[in-house]
Amino acid sequence: MKPEEFHNQVIPKIVALLNPQESATNKRAAAFVISRMLSGDAKFEHQDLISKISRIILLRPFSTGEDGKTVDATLSISSALVTLITLVSNADPSPTLISSLLSPIVSTLYSLLHYVDHVKTVDPSLRESLRGLIITWGKIVSTADGVHILWPILRSDEIKWTIDLEGNISRDNKAETHGPLSLLTPEDLRAGVENEYNINSNILGLYPDPSHFVQLLKTVNRADISSDFFVRLLEAYRDQKNDEGGDPTRVLLYLQVIMQMQAQLTDGKSSANILCKPTHLLSFIKHVLEPRISTSHESNEQYRNQNARVNLQIVTPQDEEPSDEGDSDDDTPGAEVNNSDDEMIETSVNLLLSILEANEDLSARTAPILNHIFSLLEPFARDGSDVVRSLAKEARMVMTARLASTSSRKFASRNQDEESAKDIYQKALKLLQDPILPVRAHGLLLLRQLVAPSAPGSKDPKLDDDALVPAILSIFLQSVQDDDSYMFLNAVQGLAAMVDRFGKEVLRGLVKEYADGLDGLNASSMTQHDLDTRTRVGEALAAVIRRCGEALSLYVDIIVPPLFQILRSRHSPTTLRTSSLSLLSDCESTNPLSILSYVTDLANVMLDILQLEIVPTGSTFKNKEKQLPSVDTEPLSTNTKFPPLRRGALHFLALMMRETTKLIYESSFGSSLFSDDFIRRAKTTLGYVASVDSDDIVRVMAREAAEDLNQLNKAMLGL
Repeated sequence: MKPEEFHNQVIPKIVALLNPQESATNKRAAAFVISRMLSGDAKFEHQDLISKISRIILLRPFSTGEDGKTVDATLSISSALVTLITLVSNADPSPTLISSLLSPIVSTLYSLLHYVDHVKTVDPSLRESLRGLIITWGKIVSTADGVHILWPILRSDEIKWTIDLEGNISRDNKAETHGPLSLLTPEDLRAGVENEYNINSNILGLYPDPSHFVQLLKTVNRADISSDFFVRLLEAYRDQKNDEGGDPTRVLLYLQVIMQMQAQLTDGKSSANILCKPTHLLSFIKHVLEPRISTSHESNEQYRNQNARVNLQIVTPQDEEPSDEGDSDDDTPGAEVNNSDDEMIETSVNLLLSILEANEDLSARTAPILNHIFSLLEPFARDGSDVVRSLAKEARMVMTARLASTSSRKFASRNQDEESAKDIYQKALKLLQDPILPVRAHGLLLLRQLVAPSAPGSKDPKLDDDALVPAILSIFLQSVQDDDSYMFLNAVQGLAAMVDRFGKEVLRGLVKEYADGLDGLNASSMTQHDLDTRTRVGEALAAVIRRCGEALSLYVDIIVPPLFQILRSRHSPTTLRTSSLSLLSDCESTNPLSILSYVTDLANVMLDILQLEIVPTGSTFKNKEKQLPSVDTEPLSTNTKFPPLRRGALHFLALMMRETTKLIYESSFGSSLFSDDFIRRAKTTLGYVASVDSDDIVRVMAREAAEDLNQLNKAMLGL
């Protein structure tokens, strides 16, 4: 069978497992498989073919042909929508996956949301699911991609939808499209007079509804996307308005969206405030002001020359009075151009004043582009129209006062990087409170990047306030308990980064979370949640140990004694004791010299474990072990006869012997570390375990450890 035929049969069956009627296990498994199919990082045979087939099945229902009709697809629009929602809900929260999956159909999804939000009889769950998909995409998409994908919504025509009584969604290709002006009837006008039109009402039937579209941008809460989108919208409005052949309805739509964004997205207390990220807005203001200085006189002169040539070619009839039209505004040289320019300049200067008001610390010292804008405003403050002149003077005054104010307190204020780090910290905390998992994961990633050590030459802002360390440590420790692997791994990496950055105090906090509260019978009352938390903190400790390298000797007295205590605690679950053994092995492999003072005691403890917990073949312990659950099925068990404990002890012994042998050959240091009695005891114990233990892996590891012991003995004898 050809690969294409095979995958065309198998992939639809996998997609079918995302049906809401399937079990949660099947849906998670199918979501994982499909996410790997669509992942650009995965490398496997026929990857392009598999990805293409998967995207066709999932996205084709939302596509249209040249005639505007839905193309043939395996799934209906309703089924495809439910499948996408299930896939996003059950797959790993990968921003790359969500962006690549939803970006091609965002315009279609918004069109459907626009429809269901205006139909009261639609199932509320459908409305919220659609909105959730778009918001999830908006939270994780990059700024440039977000603006690039949202912009076509303003340029596209409205898609007509219909939903039957059973909830099936389809395109209504027979629906008549009326022009905006045809929607205003005498009845509408009378109703408007009686009820007074709401300022947010879309009385002209523009698509998208400006208020609805901006409200979605506000819900997404991405000030960077909204700010860049606002700049592009202003540029498009200016270009469309200056285009004599432009669509007036499009100009009106742009203007309405601009007004709605100014009304809804300029609240000083909102994190979605587009004025809080002024970089691109200031660039736009500078761009608007520049052509006025350099080209306005040339444009007027060109207009006069063209007008003169036209007047030479036109013979005015004798019965007309040209003087009657001489006072017309339309015939004033350059009047139309100047009016349009003045309107954009007025808008730009008002926007500049709003930005300065919203950002109290913004000045030419922190944003050098304000120096250029200050100079560009001078001609308007001197020669502009009355309104523009007044605004330009006000703006120059505010900028002058702001620069003087910041100059007077420059030595008392913190540097810009620290302020930026605080902003990122607050943003991360807000994202962590979001109910959407990918958004929380992104917040945790921002927090991890904020506390990670600075790379050489890096200018990324870092948090240096020690007062915030306990709160951040608490956040990571709580995130370690998250069931989602992406959150958990980010938390582990964040904890390791905090130890690298802030040192012993954070490490003591980690060790305390891992080892405290195990005295006496307290360990026997441990819950599954407690065990999971401790083992996950143990993974963070393992990452810390490996990253310490030669510096491990600075922390070994903090790490080893608590691990040794857990190992000796018979009331602790075997899983936790095995985890502590693994951490001790990490210490030995990372820097053998750092635990040299503990190695003799640890080696004797390992031999004690092997002697006491061995399960000989054919013994009563072996029979009991067959009847007992394994450490995987009962992780809270304190049964020390489980093989993982003996395997961990053997692993440490073998590692210790190899590292000590290497140390002796390299520096002759450690040749008298172990006594002859220890060597004889270890040889006897390992030989016995290799011969009679019931676990195959334990026997193999014991034989390998015995060989390492022989090499150690030769090194000690100088052979």
